Amino acid sequence: MPSRFRVRRIFKGLVVAVAKPLARRGIHPNTITYFSLLLAFLAAIVLNVTGSALLFGVIVFFSGLFDGVDGAVARERDVSSDLGSFTDSVIDKVSEILILGSMAVKYYGEAIFGLPVPLLVIAAITGWLLTSYTRARAAGLGVTDIDIGLGGRSERLFILVIFSVIDMLLWGLVVVALIGLLTAGYRFHHYSSQLNTSQTE
Repeated sequence: MPSRFRVRRIFKGLVVAVAKPLARRGIHPNTITYFSLLLAFLAAIVLNVTGSALLFGVIVFFSGLFDGVDGAVARERDVSSDLGSFTDSVIDKVSEILILGSMAVKYYGEAIFGLPVPLLVIAAITGWLLTSYTRARAAGLGVTDIDIGLGGRSERLFILVIFSVIDMLLWGLVVVALIGLLTAGYRFHHYSSQLNTSQTE
C-alpha cells in the first residue's frame, strides 16, 4: 500500500509544528536524531524500573515523533545530507532494539500463546530489521516502487504505543512481531518480482 495511508501522514502537521521553531533556533537535525535515541533509552529504563506500560508508551510515542522531526528540521534549514540520512537510519535501528529489547528484560520468564516473551522479541526485531533491510537493498539495486506494505516503522511504533496505553503491551508485542515479519515477507516478494521483471525486459 502506498505511503498516503501511513500513520506519518496523520502526524505530519504536528511534526512540522514542532520542527519549525527548532529550525529557527538553529538546532541541528542530528541533535534531534540523538534526542530520539535518548528517549528510546529512557523508555527502556522506565519500563524496567517503574513497570508502567503507559509511561513507556508515551515516551516511545515522543521518540517516534522526534524521529520525524529531525528530517523536517533538515528540510526547513535546507541542510539535508547523505550523512544525516545514514545517521538517522542507523539510530532508528538502535532505538528499535532498545524499545523491543526492554520488553525481553522486563517480561523475561513470561509467555504469551505459550511462546516466551524473549522469543517474541527476537521475532519482532527480526521482522523490524528485515522490513528496513529489504527496502534499502532493493533501492540500492534500482527498484523504485519501494514504499509498500502497511507495516512501516511509524505504523509499528504507533501500534505498540496504543497497546501500551491500554495496558496490553505484550499483546502489542505479538501484533508488531507479526506485522513486521509479514511486511518483510511481502516486501521480499514484491521487490523480487520487480527485479525479475526488470531483468527480463
